[in-house]
Amino acid sequence: MNAKSSLFAVVSIKPQGIRELIHRLPYSQHSIYHAVSDLKKEGLIVKTRRGNGWVLDVADGYHPQKMREIYIQALSHGVDPEILLRDNTIRVWKVLKEPHTLVDIKNEVNLSERWIKNLLKFLVDSGLVLYRKRKPIIAVINENNELNYFLKSFTETQIEKTTYYTDSLPFDDIFQTPTNIERLLYEKIESNLMVKDTGFQIRGKDGKVNVLESIEEEPSLESIFLLKLLTSEGVEDICIRLVASNKMDYNNLFILAQERDMVNIVGCYLDILNGIKKFVNLNIINKYRNNISKHKKRFIKGEERYGKEGWVKKYERKWNVDLYLDIGAIRHGVRAV
Repeated sequence: MNAKSSLFAVVSIKPQGIRELIHRLPYSQHSIYHAVSDLKKEGLIVKTRRGNGWVLDVADGYHPQKMREIYIQALSHGVDPEILLRDNTIRVWKVLKEPHTLVDIKNEVNLSERWIKNLLKFLVDSGLVLYRKRKPIIAVINENNELNYFLKSFTETQIEKTTYYTDSLPFDDIFQTPTNIERLLYEKIESNLMVKDTGFQIRGKDGKVNVLESIEEEPSLESIFLLKLLTSEGVEDICIRLVASNKMDYNNLFILAQERDMVNIVGCYLDILNGIKKFVNLNIINKYRNNISKHKKRFIKGEERYGKEGWVKKYERKWNVDLYLDIGAIRHGVRAV
């Protein structure tokens, strides 16, 4: 490790005074002062009061604390964190979530074959990556290595697509993976914040409440639509807004509906919405009609206690569903968009 990485590693383990660092680290005084200056500029360390003196500590915030975690975990696994977190190392590591040949890797990361081989050797020696074959090389991430879990968490800090839907309501629904929810907790802790289904809520200065909802996979409009279609609030509000936005990929929605055995439910719902206001092309609904499951689906589970209304019979026969929906609430949701 260089002076900067060594200093951050020591401070990650325990806050240190700068005189201690000069005395204990095998680098010149000039190198250590330069490393401290760089780390401060990057927002990774801060000078803080400790007893009668001052010490350097890891800064608050998501990124610095994640950096601390990966440094400690890397050292615990006998891996140099400075090499591990280099841009080129991460680029190669990321593409190996699926098995790749040397040619595949070269095409994706645009590095020389010699440089890729050096990085692969480091990743394999560290236990992070395995060779499926050596001649020709086929490499893939070692799912059994605990350090890969921490590295995945660290490298997924960038939220590419935060999803907000409620333009006119006093809250924003934000659907993200657990890793990105963790980041948002740090970033939005000063605002009105609530984590769905946990009872956690805190008041802030902003007007709207940020409602964070954790989902296992990277969010897409179509996957969120299917998730919320299984809830009353989704059927009566968010799903209507998604359909009205004209931003959903209906081919992808159909594929996901087939995978999750929800063709009857999705087709029925789109048909009901179209009966109130024409949102989708009839060809889209016919595609669902032509692929109805013979197994009857309940839509929505848990709403049986409210009974059924007369309007549902037509849709139940047409879509092979056991239907429990509030048409009045759905009409109200349609009028609101």
